[in-house]
Amino acid sequence: MDIDKTYKYDIELVKQKLNEYLKNGVEPELCIKINGNEYMIIPLKDKISFQWIGRTDEVYYNSVEELFHSELINGIILNRDWHKVEDIYYY
Repeated sequence: MDIDKTYKYDIELVKQKLNEYLKNGVEPELCIKINGNEYMIIPLKDKISFQWIGRTDEVYYNSVEELFHSELINGIILNRDWHKVEDIYYY
């Protein structure tokens, strides 16, 4: 269930994979780097978390869409700022 390296920056593919992880109870720690900062997204059984790695506690969201539409740490809105992603990897 890995994100294909060729398409890893495709926002719709990432959302699809996160939703699959939620549905299947898989909890990979998906990390993204934006503006030089590293953030972690963890799909849990009934929610999804987001945190600035090593700097903040997790903040929980009810769905992938809520996460991607919300204003996050450092003013990031994933739907708006996805083009700024510098790297994606699993922790």
